[in-house]
Amino acid sequence: QYSGYAPLDHSTERRHRCRAAAAAQESQLASSAMGKMKNMDKPWEDDSVDHWKPEAFAQGDMAGPLLEESSFAVLFPAYREKYLREVWPQVTSALKEQGVACQLDLIEGSMTVSTTRKTWDPYIILKARDLIKLLARSVHLQQALKALQDDVFSDVIKERAASAAAGPVHSVSSHLEL
Repeated sequence: QYSGYAPLDHSTERRHRCRAAAAAQESQLASSAMGKMKNMDKPWEDDSVDHWKPEAFAQGDMAGPLLEESSFAVLFPAYREKYLREVWPQVTSALKEQGVACQLDLIEGSMTVSTTRKTWDPYIILKARDLIKLLARSVHLQQALKALQDDVFSDVIKERAASAAAGPVHSVSSHLEL
């Protein structure tokens, strides 16, 4: 009678057992190696080091000058012209310390910042761009100069775009009944 299974000879059975034993031994070696790796000291898991602390960028950290010149220009409204003309020497001196050139064009109504060969911080051009954006948006110079600090960030949020996502904006005066 046929049972559906082919009879195994002893050599085939032995081969299957050897293969199973070899596979079990390999998995055991792999798991013991992983166990050793898990228990090893890792230098990035040192509790005495604060990995989230930003590193300061000093003037001598960059090996050479920047390869390309980067520049940003921002338009400002006409009513800001008088104030910007008054404070522009202070803006120029603050940016000159960082090695960034700046230009105020009263005819076009624009402010421009650009890197120079003396720029020693590659991120300062983005900070300078934020500075002139803030000055164009009626932020006083003392507050806008804080944007040049490493631990201060600025962003301009357009209210109309934010409120359009929230729903229609109704005027307060339309809800008042006199």
